[in-house]
Amino acid sequence: MCTNLRVAVFLCAVSALAAANGEFQDRRHRAAAAFDDGILLVLARSAADDSADGFRQDAAFYYFTGLENTTASILAIDGRSRESWLFLRPQGRLESSIAKLTGPPEGSPGSDAVKQAGIEHVADWSELASFLEKKSASPAVLYYEAVRSGPELPPDIGSADPRAPLWAVAIARKWPSYQLRFANARVSALMEVQSPSELVSVRAAAKATVQAVMAGVRAIRPGVSQRTVELAVADACWKEGAHGVSFWPWAKAGLDGVYPVPWASRTRYDSLDGTMNAGDLVRLDVGCEWNHYGGDLGRTVPVSGRYSADQREIWDIFVSAYHAGAGLLRDGATVDQVFAAWSAELIRHRESARSALAKQAVDEWSKREQVPNWQIHTMNLSAGGVQGPLRAGTTLAFEPIASIGGQGYYMEDLFLITKGGAELLTPGVPYSAEEIELAMRGRK
Repeated sequence: MCTNLRVAVFLCAVSALAAANGEFQDRRHRAAAAFDDGILLVLARSAADDSADGFRQDAAFYYFTGLENTTASILAIDGRSRESWLFLRPQGRLESSIAKLTGPPEGSPGSDAVKQAGIEHVADWSELASFLEKKSASPAVLYYEAVRSGPELPPDIGSADPRAPLWAVAIARKWPSYQLRFANARVSALMEVQSPSELVSVRAAAKATVQAVMAGVRAIRPGVSQRTVELAVADACWKEGAHGVSFWPWAKAGLDGVYPVPWASRTRYDSLDGTMNAGDLVRLDVGCEWNHYGGDLGRTVPVSGRYSADQREIWDIFVSAYHAGAGLLRDGATVDQVFAAWSAELIRHRESARSALAKQAVDEWSKREQVPNWQIHTMNLSAGGVQGPLRAGTTLAFEPIASIGGQGYYMEDLFLITKGGAELLTPGVPYSAEEIELAMRGRK
């Protein structure tokens, strides 16, 4: 068993490399069984992002193939034959020139990476049409996994289903016998329970993320910009040996941290960047990436280094309810049961609450409809929704989100679900108001 983190990452990576062929095959076989009435199509990322720190492969494509640098290629998992086809994009002029100097790229048919994936059929992507033509002779469902986004075109030009990417719409129009079905949730369910080799990376990501959160906590103070705190977080991820951030960190202060306002930052050039003001609370939401696997962790931090009297009382009630909910995390538990424990603990504080705002928070937050963004989600290669009871071997982020008095309140940890409970993967981050204030006094 791997214990020491640095040794574990190396030794377990070597072990995983030796067993990768079988593990990737097993993943595709499970997918074939789950989609036994059709074909699952998974596309590699089609292009690089020049503003990113490196190429980020599509999570599902990486999960089923292990190919981290292959672009614009297509994996087809046929549920009826239980076989898979990998259609690789041919090399362009630039890629061919690079290959002469560095050797065959990862996404070439004879590369070691493709061989290691153990896929039954590897072909040029020009053969995709004949593959789909042949399979269309027998009516089938065409399942597609795609990055979630808004509509790409109006429905009269694109698709009535805004989730369907244009490539899926084009296939359906060319071969009407296929029934298109969105499969992201079902693919996410296949990825939920992690193997021992995956957990090595998950644990490393979680450990690095703890240090990144603490770097963010120490960077928060009046007059500092959101971007300054975010850069401190990103820098800490790299210094801890992670591959940067698993998502761009949020350090949203005041009203910018009240849901759903933070989501607006994703469609704004300035990402809602602003100067932090004394008296405001900051939603510090952070994740480091390790070998493609992401962390997710956060706290609500006072800009001034001290919570106000109302904020302190409300936060400590929030923390107590958080611990009550986390105590219910285990194999077989449901999200509703976890919320019930959270709600019951809030209500227990109703009579002892001193401020009117704290009493209002208890009354509102104990009702599910009043906290629509309260959530539990999976966190591995990507974040996903929880479907049904919790499952042992799954990494979950417990993330209650609420607001009162124009301030957002939020907390998040990573847990590994076990048969008898849940292992906290992100120890070492303060919880109570007193603990967070103490950590901030130690800032540089």
